[in-house]
Amino acid sequence: MDNDNLKQAYEVLGLPENASREELEREFDILLRKSRSRNLDPGEAEEIERKIQAYKRIVETEEQRKLAELTRRRYEKWGKFAGTAEKVDDFFRLYRNYVIIGIIAIAAIIWGTNAYLNHLEEQKRLAALPPIDLSIIMAGNYLTDDQNGGVDALEQTMTAQIPGFQRVEIEMLYLPPQGEALSTADIAYQQKAMAVIASTSPDIYITDAPTFEWLSNGGAFLSLDDLVNGELKDLLTENNLVKDVSDEDNTEHVYGIKVTNSTLVKELPLGYTDLIISLRVDAKNKDKAITMIKTYLENLPKAAE
Repeated sequence: MDNDNLKQAYEVLGLPENASREELEREFDILLRKSRSRNLDPGEAEEIERKIQAYKRIVETEEQRKLAELTRRRYEKWGKFAGTAEKVDDFFRLYRNYVIIGIIAIAAIIWGTNAYLNHLEEQKRLAALPPIDLSIIMAGNYLTDDQNGGVDALEQTMTAQIPGFQRVEIEMLYLPPQGEALSTADIAYQQKAMAVIASTSPDIYITDAPTFEWLSNGGAFLSLDDLVNGELKDLLTENNLVKDVSDEDNTEHVYGIKVTNSTLVKELPLGYTDLIISLRVDAKNKDKAITMIKTYLENLPKAAE
């Protein structure tokens, strides 16, 4: 409101331009009381309404001035850029949600693009690798040396040990030692192991004794009786045989070959207690799995003599 209109509003109320807020409110209270009277003629009612509108104009002008002063103080630190800063602030106040959504959308696009490019690079890397000779799940209380290559180093060492092998693929499933109080993390490890074992089909399992006992009850292991009494017979002692009772015929069978003492095992970059090799019932590379078992047995101290 310009000064002339403001001056006119004060005149309508019969107040000077320098009247205090208290005087203004007092005049407004009088107007409200008069407006409630039932004995007003049309002319009086019209005059009261005109004064009330004048009051509103004065109050609105005063509030606008206060707001302008607060804004000036807020942006005065920007100096000659105060106007620009105010416009930017107004923009983000009005369009904040749109800006946030836009930033999230851009971040999602960048993340998705990077993920896709990484996927392509990984596919190229895998395509350049030789075919897998054996897929292995190593489940139990095993620890790889992550500072010196981790699982990759373990795969490379194991591949080099087996004649004719170009590549083995190992999935590590850590399981905490049995008989100890399980933490929340230990339970999470067990749940992950159960999910992976239920959804994957490796050629062989390498386990420690507690994990072998846990998995052998699930029917995933192939009976090695024929192998033990045939091709591997001369390389085995009773200490190498790990047995369990079959649910199908309630008879004891060999389901694992213990190779813990093999000199090849000691070369592996791996923390371990036991190494028991078991074949999966539907192993795709059964012959190569047998080759691996045979190679480790041939490097047992007794067999080496």
